[in-house]
Amino acid sequence: MLKKDGKLFGKISIIDIAVILIVVLLAAGVLIKFSGNQNVPVSSGEKLECVVQVKNVRDYTVEALKKGGPVFDKTTKEYIGTITGVTTEPGETTLLLNDGSYRNVETEGRYNAYVTIAFDGKESDGGYYTATNKQMAAGSSLGMNAKYSQCDGTIYEVRHAQ
Repeated sequence: MLKKDGKLFGKISIIDIAVILIVVLLAAGVLIKFSGNQNVPVSSGEKLECVVQVKNVRDYTVEALKKGGPVFDKTTKEYIGTITGVTTEPGETTLLLNDGSYRNVETEGRYNAYVTIAFDGKESDGGYYTATNKQMAAGSSLGMNAKYSQCDGTIYEVRHAQ
């Protein structure tokens, strides 16, 4: 079987077999590493929307948000969706009173904006995801760059678009 020159059956070197075996094992390892089940949907297609609460912003920020346009994640610069609506309520500040109690009072010239963003995404067991696999969950923060403004908010609600 093994000849004097180190070849198996006189044709294949043992070193050649070892190299081929190592290459096959490395390819299998890479395939397993990068094709595992990650529980994150990679496809999108459902029409979803989220409402982001942006607290205590000035009126010109509200007006800039009302102009609509695309929204991008502030950190990753990935596209999230499009602003479809903005509602407001007076902004509030919590004050500590002399008797030790707290009271919410309206802040003049400040508003809480509720920004509705429509996006294509997917719902899975882990929640809602954008087309770029960013998780959109109520209570999580969202830094957003809109066409005419930049602000940080908290995701208030995520739902299927109506």
